[in-house]
Amino acid sequence: MSLTRRSFLGMLGLLPAAQALRVPSAAAATIPTGTVPRRVFGRHQETLSCIGFGGHTLALAPTVQEATNIAHYAIDQGVNFFDNAWEYHNGRAEEWMGQALAGGWREKAFIMTKACIHHAKKYEIPFTGTDKEKALQMLQAQLKRLKTDYIDLWMIHEIQDADVDFHLGKDGILEAFDEAKRKGLVRYVGFTGHSSPKAHVRMIESGYQWDASLLPVSVLGNTLQAKDFDNIVLPLMKEKGIAAIGMKGFGGSKRANLHGLVTINDVINYALSYPEVTTQCIGIDSMAFAQQAVAAALVANPMTVEQRNKFIASIEARGGADYAQHLQAGYHDGACCIA
Repeated sequence: MSLTRRSFLGMLGLLPAAQALRVPSAAAATIPTGTVPRRVFGRHQETLSCIGFGGHTLALAPTVQEATNIAHYAIDQGVNFFDNAWEYHNGRAEEWMGQALAGGWREKAFIMTKACIHHAKKYEIPFTGTDKEKALQMLQAQLKRLKTDYIDLWMIHEIQDADVDFHLGKDGILEAFDEAKRKGLVRYVGFTGHSSPKAHVRMIESGYQWDASLLPVSVLGNTLQAKDFDNIVLPLMKEKGIAAIGMKGFGGSKRANLHGLVTINDVINYALSYPEVTTQCIGIDSMAFAQQAVAAALVANPMTVEQRNKFIASIEARGGADYAQHLQAGYHDGACCIA
């Protein structure tokens, strides 16, 4: 018997724990169908799925075929946002995504990937010349890996306080951004950051026309300085028309499902309570988790401000501060993971 959207939604009401990101029950394992809601991409008319899948964890799937199956399932359900970065798994993440989106799937996807020339020593980047030239060489390699002739959203990866002046300097990545856009190799540009709201503010107020930024959007971050991402950075992004891409909904740790504080529904409904959040990026390394994320997105119900504040208070009352050790600056795992 086929499962209709209505019958599936009815099933969800009988399975309050089905989305809690643990081993799914037999009923919860039924593949959901529908169209994931979309949101406007900042000041642009384009719309993106309210959830996106992280390339770092997609490349942790058992095989490239499993990663491909996950990507195709996601696209069939309306997910079009896919995150990646140059250094993820020494390039395997971009290569697997390129294979997964070949054969006509690329046109249905919005690909974000990241440049990391400021981490040249850390990642042994094999490029030469000025920072602009290194960035453009990296872009060419990324296009080849991803099997595409353009990137939808190209980002500076993981800014920190000490990096801001470097990013904004002459003959650097901003000039690479401008040239790549002129040549049609890149559609939109932005930057990402894990731990410094101050660095985000400086980048936003630099005057450069950013299209988007990836930042923590997580109730579990409200116990730390990351609270300023919600209270200071997001409103500033809204004012400037910069699209917010959320990450670390589960705190950014692959152990996040063990704390029992939030479910996938909580993560999505909390993130979407901020109108400036276009997409909440979720780490997926199995079809079961992909199905759970899609199921939650299909019934997404963004919290009101009052509901959000009560939710934050409840998390703190239930020991959210005890989980803060996993959110300290310097603890990173790519996009937020639900594994």
